[in-house]
Amino acid sequence: MLLQGTITGLIMGGILSLPVLGVAVIYGITGIPNFAIGTIGVFGGFIIWYFFSMDVGTSIAIGVIICFVIGYFIQRILLTPISEKGGDSTLFFIITVSLGFVFEGLVRAIFPRPNISISLPRIGIINIADYKVEGFRIIALIFAVATLVFLRFMEEYTRWGKSWQATSQNLKLSKLVGINTNQVFSIASGLGCALSCIGAIFWGALYNLTVLSGWELGFMGFIIAVVGGIGNIWGGLISALIMGMVMSFSGFFLGGMWQSVVLYGIVILVLIIAPKGILGSERSL
Repeated sequence: MLLQGTITGLIMGGILSLPVLGVAVIYGITGIPNFAIGTIGVFGGFIIWYFFSMDVGTSIAIGVIICFVIGYFIQRILLTPISEKGGDSTLFFIITVSLGFVFEGLVRAIFPRPNISISLPRIGIINIADYKVEGFRIIALIFAVATLVFLRFMEEYTRWGKSWQATSQNLKLSKLVGINTNQVFSIASGLGCALSCIGAIFWGALYNLTVLSGWELGFMGFIIAVVGGIGNIWGGLISALIMGMVMSFSGFFLGGMWQSVVLYGIVILVLIIAPKGILGSERSL
């Protein structure tokens, strides 16, 4: 039971960490909370399901690229101009939540089914101490961790990553030294939405995607990101893994009806003790 709960929790946390990383990338760089990120990711998941008859790799590429482009242009033509005109967090909340309803409505209007499952190739069974785990679930966890490592590598060793760091730390100085901050913001937003789409792919493959899954994944992503330290990538991953295990063990020992009670009770407790999250954040919502 202990091993099963731990493995299940880590896998669930790994999947949830992808939208969390999307939130961390967008908010950490732009300072703008995009509450539509979950519904955009699920919109991409439905696109992948729709084109699945073509080819698995092609359909995934189409969905992820479309989500990247959506995130890029939402930031470029809407959120950044509003920010430059002095828009506050309340205005961004209203705008991005409205965008979320737009993409939820598009899913309802365009796709013939409100509930789908994405059938990705399976990779056999892995036996861990007599507990059998589907190989695909382990791949999902490995992918989430690898994504974090890749983002950290980009941040530390690439020109774009250094521009990302500089922009998030001091916007005015970044502009003075010639960094195209609007481009950095747009790419960060596109990357965040692409990560949300990848999270929706895994969620749809392991469970199901519905028209409401975007709100569930997006809200959970923000909650976990806040617990980890909003905008802190490492904190987001650690928080996601912890929350995944909390959901797993509370479901095993108390039943599914108690998962939300335990989860959000712990969230409240953590934020009382550490208002800026587990690893802290220079920003706050």
